Amino acid sequence: MNARGGRAKPAVPRLRGLAAAAIAALILAACSREPPPTEFPGGIAIPFGASDVREHIDDQLRTMTAYYRFDLPPAQLPALAVALHCPLGEVGHGARAAQKGDPPWFAPRPAQAHRSCESQIAHWMYELEVDVSRPDRYTVYLSASS
Repeated sequence: MNARGGRAKPAVPRLRGLAAAAIAALILAACSREPPPTEFPGGIAIPFGASDVREHIDDQLRTMTAYYRFDLPPAQLPALAVALHCPLGEVGHGARAAQKGDPPWFAPRPAQAHRSCESQIAHWMYELEVDVSRPDRYTVYLSASS
C-alpha cells in the first residue's frame, strides 16, 4: 500500500505478471489432458469424423465396461455398424433407459428417434444406440462390456 499522498505504482506490471501466470496455467492444463481415444475396446477404430468424444471406463475386478458418446456425420454410421458387426434396426422410439453405473452423460433420450443394435466380437459385447433425430449429425451411445 502507498502512503497517503504518495505516488501509486502502475498496475500494468502486476497485470502482466498475472496474465503470464494465467497463460502458464492454461498451457499446463492443456498439456496434462489425456488425448482423445482413437479406438474402442477390441481394437475397433473410432470414426475419423467423430466429434465431442466422451469416454468412461468402469474397470471392475472381473468385468470391464467402456462407455462412449460422440457426434457423427450420418454418412459414417454404416461403416461404424459394419466395423462393430452390428446390423442397425429400423428407426424407432424408446431407446434404452439409463442404467445403474452409467455415467451421467450416457443417457439416450427415449423420446428421440433412434436406431440400435447389439453384437459380440471375441469377448466383447457391444450395445449401440444412435440418436438420429438431427439429420445433420447423429449422437452415438456405445457401451462395450467384457
